[in-house]
Order: sequence, then structure tokens, then C-alpha cells
Amino acid sequence: MTKRRQIKLRGSTDRTKRLRENSVGTQPKLSTERSMLMTETYKQYSGEVSIPVLRALSFKNYLENRELYLGQDELIVGEKGNEPQTAPTFPELCCHTLEDLEIMDKRQYISFKVSQKSKKEHEEIIMPYWQNKSMRHKILSHMSQEWKNCYEAGIFTEFMEQRAPGHTVADDKIYRKGFLDFKQEIEESINNLDFFNDIEALDKKNQLEAMLISCDAIIIYGKRYADLARKLAQKEIDGKRKEELLWIASNCEVVPANKPETFAQAVQ
Repeated sequence: MTKRRQIKLRGSTDRTKRLRENSVGTQPKLSTERSMLMTETYKQYSGEVSIPVLRALSFKNYLENRELYLGQDELIVGEKGNEPQTAPTFPELCCHTLEDLEIMDKRQYISFKVSQKSKKEHEEIIMPYWQNKSMRHKILSHMSQEWKNCYEAGIFTEFMEQRAPGHTVADDKIYRKGFLDFKQEIEESINNLDFFNDIEALDKKNQLEAMLISCDAIIIYGKRYADLARKLAQKEIDGKRKEELLWIASNCEVVPANKPETFAQAVQ
């Protein structure tokens, strides 16, 4: 008889086991933080700047002001929410209804808990601004009734009208250059625009300026994590964890502003 293989707990170290347990064992929840900051920026700048710049400014506002999370066992930082299993919402893509939030909060499988505070923010601030401006609204308003019937019948379902693609689109440039390098290249492209002979020069300038703002946003985000790690290190009484926090800070002071110098910085 073949000996039955013993099943081991997933995770190669005690640290990774704790991190996995913290993630898998945490109840997912919805956060309106991103939506609130996005709405704030759009209300302030919509109609005054180009669409690419508007989107870049909203991205920058989010990375400048969102609450950061740095977990006890983490060595690589950048949680998408203010704690594990917290999902941001994207009203520019899909402005959920209050009924949607109730369903997500109470459904049996893969539920996302929604706080009363988030529901109130969604009802009073997010929905009034985004409900007729979202990408989903624009897509569905241009579709035929036949198409809508097929969609509602479930012949096809998700086509990213409700969420952004979560794929990594960067190539190996991010391992060879930092965002300060990208900024230099973008500025050179702006300086080389030909407004006399290129009818798309203004559109290109708007896009390139938005890219500059986005680079600044990512650099600021890295610096914020470096500052947070150093602040936590000052309060940390465990010597080993203090060293880890200072190591995190030193990595975030290199990347993403500059190209990574180590494997850990490349992963970060």
C-alpha cells in the first residue's frame, strides 16, 4: 500500500503562516475611503483640467491621504486597504446602489461587511455625484435592449464594467528604473512636443503631465511608508522587529523613487 502523505499547514515559516492566517481568517469588508477621496478631487477639479490630469490628481490625492497599514509580521508593505481583506470601491467604474451594499453585507458566500458609516457616506456623498457618471452607466446606456436582455439572463456576465483590471501591466522597466527616471523621460517628451506640426500635441501634453503627477504620487506613497516604518521602529520594544522596520524604511527610501538595488526592493 502507498503510504498516505502527511498534509502540512501552508506556509514555509511561522511568519508566513501567521500572515496567511491573518488574511484568510479575516472577514472581508468594504471601504469607502478611496471613493470619498476620489469624489473630493473630482468635485474640486472636474471641468478645470483635462481628463488625464483629473484622473492623475485623484490618484495623487488618494496616495497622499489614504490610511496606511503596516502589519506586525510584514516585510513587504502596501496593503490595498487600511487592514487585511479590506476592499476599496471604484465609483468611477461602477456606482453601487444601497441595495448592492446590503446584498454584499448579508449574502452567505463571499460577503463584504459594510459599516453604517460607509453606507451613510455612500448614500449622501458618493451616489449623488457618481450614479450617472460611472463607466458602467455609460456602457449600459449605449447597449441595445437585446444586449441588455442577454446580460440580465446571464448569457454573459462580468466584462469589467464593475471593476478595474487587476493585472500587472508593467514590464521589466520597473526593475531597471525608478520613477524619478521615468519623470526625466516624460519631461524630455514634453519638451520635444511639436505644437506647430502635430495636431495631437496638446492631447499628448495632457497625458504626459498626468503621467508626471502619477509618478509624484507613487514616490510620495513610498516615502509615506518609509516614514511610517521609522515611526513604528521608534516605538518598537522588540529588537528584531525594530531592525525589520528600519529595513522596511530603508527599502522604501530607495524604491519606488529609484531603481531597486536588491531583490527585496524589486519585490517591494
